[in-house]
Amino acid sequence: MSEVLYEERGAVALITMNRPQSLNSFNTALRVAVLEAVGRAEGNDAIRAVVLTGAGRGFSAGADLTDEPPNGPSVVTILEQEYGPAILKLANMPKITIAAVNGFATGIGAGFALGCDLLVIGESAFLQVPFNRIGLVPDGGMCWQLVERLGHRRALEFAVEGERVSAQRCVELGLANRAVPDDQVQAAALAWAERLAAAAPIALRLTKRLMQDAAAGTLAETIRAEARAQSQCIDSEDFREGVAAFLQKRPARFKGR
Repeated sequence: MSEVLYEERGAVALITMNRPQSLNSFNTALRVAVLEAVGRAEGNDAIRAVVLTGAGRGFSAGADLTDEPPNGPSVVTILEQEYGPAILKLANMPKITIAAVNGFATGIGAGFALGCDLLVIGESAFLQVPFNRIGLVPDGGMCWQLVERLGHRRALEFAVEGERVSAQRCVELGLANRAVPDDQVQAAALAWAERLAAAAPIALRLTKRLMQDAAAGTLAETIRAEARAQSQCIDSEDFREGVAAFLQKRPARFKGR
């Protein structure tokens, strides 16, 4: 059985972690397969949006604790060469990535979910960061992700308490964008991805980058960055098509150039 199912639906790539018997917990094979699948989607110019989800009862239960436990040096290698690159690709690729969280996303599984640009969660699902409960620190970029989304105090509480955070609470805190009925999680994420895949690719890519950079910059720096990005957009075929479609009251057909 393949650890990851990869499917292209038009301009959307659906990546499904496929170890349902182990609640999609990460062993070596799944880490490698997810990294390869995310890289495949990133490298395909025909793909404009990516959905990441899990097969079976949950998104991912985190690291597989029944696997042979790594030692100090090996865990550094795993985090920096396997987990880290996959999460960074999801966060930084010039395409919108959406996590479709069914059931639960815990531990490093939550790291993958939060690494996506957008997050759809089932109404009875939850996120959990239980590292402290087994004597570990949050990893996979989770410390940055939580502080960036929640602020220091809430992020620290989330991490050290390790409690389950309900779908509705995740939406309230900004960890998730929307909660939907459990049986509609994947469909809702795919429908959202399809809408975004139909948007102007250049503008979408630049908007994602501007939003990522804004928190680390000043207002003046952001205004300058927006101006440079806008100059790329306004000289594009997509802009001309968008204006023509607006005036002709028809859907735009963007080509990414």
